Amino acid sequence: PGSVLWGPDAFAGIVNVVPMTGKDLDGVETGILYKGPGDQGGFYLNAGRDAGPWDAFLSVSGRKGEEDDTSCNIVRFWGDGKNAVSPFDARIGDEKPGKAHYIEASGRLSYGNWLSVSGMLSDYKRPYAMSGDKENLIWRESRGALLGFLKLEARKELDQSSAIRFTGTRTCLNPEYEIIDRTFEQEERTSYAEVIYDRSFLSGQSLLTGGISYRKKHIVDAPVWKSYFPDYITQKVTSFLPLVVEEDYETSLWSLFGQYTQKIGDFDLLLGLRQDNHDEYKDHLSYNGGLVWSPGSRWVLKALYGTAYRTPFAKQLLGDDISELEKIKTLNLQVSWKPSERAGLSLCGFSSKINNHIMEDPYAGLSLPNHQRIKGLEIEGHLSPVREIDLSANLTLMNNSGPDETYHYQKFIFPPLYEDLIYPYDAGPRRLFSLTGTWRPFKRLSVFSRLGYSSKTRLFYPRGDTVVSIPGVWLLDLAATVRDVIIPGMELVISAKNLTDRKYDIPGTYSIIRGDPFSVEIMLRKRW
Repeated sequence: PGSVLWGPDAFAGIVNVVPMTGKDLDGVETGILYKGPGDQGGFYLNAGRDAGPWDAFLSVSGRKGEEDDTSCNIVRFWGDGKNAVSPFDARIGDEKPGKAHYIEASGRLSYGNWLSVSGMLSDYKRPYAMSGDKENLIWRESRGALLGFLKLEARKELDQSSAIRFTGTRTCLNPEYEIIDRTFEQEERTSYAEVIYDRSFLSGQSLLTGGISYRKKHIVDAPVWKSYFPDYITQKVTSFLPLVVEEDYETSLWSLFGQYTQKIGDFDLLLGLRQDNHDEYKDHLSYNGGLVWSPGSRWVLKALYGTAYRTPFAKQLLGDDISELEKIKTLNLQVSWKPSERAGLSLCGFSSKINNHIMEDPYAGLSLPNHQRIKGLEIEGHLSPVREIDLSANLTLMNNSGPDETYHYQKFIFPPLYEDLIYPYDAGPRRLFSLTGTWRPFKRLSVFSRLGYSSKTRLFYPRGDTVVSIPGVWLLDLAATVRDVIIPGMELVISAKNLTDRKYDIPGTYSIIRGDPFSVEIMLRKRW
């Protein structure tokens, strides 16, 4: 658990994305790509400048093409969008979802090791086909957003053993959700500031990290669905619209946190605390503690226990009564063996207990608070039998136990009639496996492959009386990189995904849907 230092929702792990700098790339790198099916084309440009005390980096990329070619037979629905929907016969047609586009620009400007400003602008729109699995009716939807992000980081060395850090961010997000012929537009504005103090003691054998942070989020026109949309697609009546309301809300969060680590011989001890004060839900204290033992250069044993809280769904914040936050307690035990730089093995077991967890379903709304226990085992290993070959493998096994989920669902509005819908907790695949390999037969050629497996999954939809079972699936990806093509420094990358081209299924919003098909991508890139 990392939520002591990183805040709510960080109980599963941390991914810290750090932009490149002008010291990483002092020059220009360009690339173009083509992917099929879908006639998708794209480009990217990375440019960096290292000027000694300061450096700068800029990246621009874009892609456009068809990602879903499913024919949609519902092309109109909302009518005037206020009082009625289109007549059923007028809704029928034939059209494809359309082309998706993605464009992004990001950059970073740094001065020394104490000040940096980074930011990103992006715009995307992804159309796709949806089906409610009733009378084979298919309609078009799309998701898109315009995003602006700005981040300021500063660090000041107070003396040889202490420093203070500041981070400030501003995020402006304008999501768009289009469903057939109506678009829902939303605004999100988030400001965040954090001050952290680091101090080492006892010749670097101990480290204290403490800080305070503030986050304020403002949401305008958040769509909250109170109707199950596929039911309205099939109705012949034109005087009833799906009930969806657009709500505004604002939240703020103050947090005070600290973590202390101490090294004693072959042992490293860790203890952390975090207090979150939120204006919408109850204040909570999360904590973690850990022990790392390195009996030798080849062995590492770790034990970590911690708690965390998940921020609620928007629908929970907009309700009259906010229940207790979802709380998770997690115990991780890991042993790692690394006999050499060319081989290693890691075994990690975990047990997580979740209290007050709530599920969200488009048909039944929010479930009643429940609890679950999830246990798992993860085995990872890597091996380089010869210099030209690298192999790695991962196996994850999981199991859960706990009561069934319960939805207190309003079946009819007039007259008001409620019923309970009960079904088991959906834990997803219980077995995951991956095997990857890289082969470098020549200096100019490298080949990468990945074989992945996920076991069968049972899907529990509250709106149905039957359990949908998705069989397990094996997927194979391959990629080859050829260097110094045509001119020195140019690289050709050819990658193929889902080579098995198996017609496999994955969970969808309203029903199961087809997984991604076989595809091929070709890229040319050059560093100048």
